[in-house]
Amino acid sequence: MVYPEINYQSGVPLYQQLKRSFQRMAALGLMDPDQQLPSVRQMAAELGINPNTVQKAYREMEQEGLIYAVPGRGNFLSGQKQDQTLEKEEIRRSFRHAAQVAWVAGLAPETLHQILDSCLEEQRESSE
Repeated sequence: MVYPEINYQSGVPLYQQLKRSFQRMAALGLMDPDQQLPSVRQMAAELGINPNTVQKAYREMEQEGLIYAVPGRGNFLSGQKQDQTLEKEEIRRSFRHAAQVAWVAGLAPETLHQILDSCLEEQRESSE
């Protein structure tokens, strides 16, 4: 099991970081549909956080349809295909990072567009 990434210095509440991390892992395919999540106590112990924080994250993820609970068995990643907003969010995050690196390197926007076009063409060719 890949555990979520938590930044204790971040101003973002821990339960939201847990949710985002699970959303990201699901979107990237790092977790399989119907895969069991660690128990609340196990997750809290592994991350060194309060079990109530984990419980809140799990409850909200269940309300959003990302996970489902089986009484007496635990929580599982939903087998439903989530809409593409999670994937788009991850792609946007990657683009922001790449744009920041390009800006720091002094690349012109036109050059960045050419690099992106080149990468898309490479992907297209490798998919054929």
